[in-house]
Parts: sequence; structure tokens; C-alpha cells
Amino acid sequence: MKKFSIPGFKFWFYQGKQYFTDLPVLIWLNILTLVVLSTLSIYAKIKSKGSGIENLFSDPFYLDSGIFYLGWLTSVSEILWCTAIAICLFSACLISTSNRRFQIFLFASASVMLLLFFDDLFRTTLMLCFFFGTCQVVKLSVYAIYGCLLICYAWVFRRTIAQTPYVPLLISFFLFGFSSAIDVAPINSRGFHAMLEDGTKLIGLINLTFYFWWICQQEIKKNILSQAIKKR
Repeated sequence: MKKFSIPGFKFWFYQGKQYFTDLPVLIWLNILTLVVLSTLSIYAKIKSKGSGIENLFSDPFYLDSGIFYLGWLTSVSEILWCTAIAICLFSACLISTSNRRFQIFLFASASVMLLLFFDDLFRTTLMLCFFFGTCQVVKLSVYAIYGCLLICYAWVFRRTIAQTPYVPLLISFFLFGFSSAIDVAPINSRGFHAMLEDGTKLIGLINLTFYFWWICQQEIKKNILSQAIKKR
């Protein structure tokens, strides 16, 4: 009996397998994701928490009376965070190792933004408020730590930043600080408070994303030009 075979299937299978094994990080990420999802599924099955798993993957407006615009601007802010972080990490990997200091600057920038993004996304500060029960003190402490971290970041990379059009970066720092100050300020109007806190943060993120997009674009162009000159 003749075996059924698809022409070229073995070639494409082995080629795809080779490409996959060339990326060990991707393999481990897939394994880790499968382990986490499997663990959650087993836990939900044992504890009858299926609705909790569903909530993890639900769209935000499904959880609040079907308000279709719920969290739109928050989602825009999250996209900007991710864009700025991705630009820094991707550009740092593309830039030649001869410009090691700029690479370190991009990696450090991505790390700082990741920290702030995780706090913004997973509401780490609010969870600490719930845990300690003193929200005002917790917020002041956390924002003070973030402020010191940004000051240290600016001081360590001051020479690198000075060589770039740093005004958008300064604007974003100022707006992030203003947003944090508004968060702890006693403002009763919910709409006014949200606009001052989250609106200024959104503007800061626009400036931050544009800043890293611009400097990374210029640096990559320099690298491409220098490599083209060397080949000549």
C-alpha cells in the first residue's frame, strides 16, 4: 500500500524545525506559557474557578455593564508604553556594539519603563495600598522611590541624554511627576482628577515614545551609513 505524502512536506518540516531550534528563548517562552496556563486550568478545575479564568481573558467593558468606551484612553497609554519599550529593546539589539554606552542607555531606559508600565498595568501601588491599609503613605513612598530612580537614571546617562534632543524626555518626566502629585492630591471632581492625572500621563507618554523613536531612528541610520562606508 502506497504511503500518502505531501511533496516537499519533509523539507518544509525540517526547515521550520531548524528555524525554531535557532531561537531557544522562543522555545522556553512557549514551554513557560504552557506550564502557567496548564497550572491555572488545573487550579480552576479543582477549585471550580472557571469564571475567574474567563475574567482573565475578558475585554474590560464586559466587566462593567457593557460600557463600550471603558478604558479606551488607558489602552492607548498601554500601547504607547509597549511601543516605547519595544523601540528601545529592538534598537539596542540592532545598534553596533561599538556604541556600547548607547546600547546600555537603551536597555536601562527599557527597564525603567517596564517597571513603571507594570505598576500602571497591574496596579501594584493600589495593591500595596490595600495590603498596608494606608494608601496616602504608600503612594507617597512609592512615588518618592520612582522619583529617585528617575533622578539616578538621568544622572548616570546625562552625557548620552545631552547629545540627543532631550526636551520631549524632560517634558515626559515633568508630566509623570505632575500626574503622581495629582494622584495624591485631594481633588473631589472625578472627571477633573482623571483628566489631570491620566491626561497628563498620556501626553507624557506621547512625548516619551516620540523621543525614543527619534533618537533610535537617527542612531540606526548612522550605523547603516557607517557600515556602507566600510564596505566601500
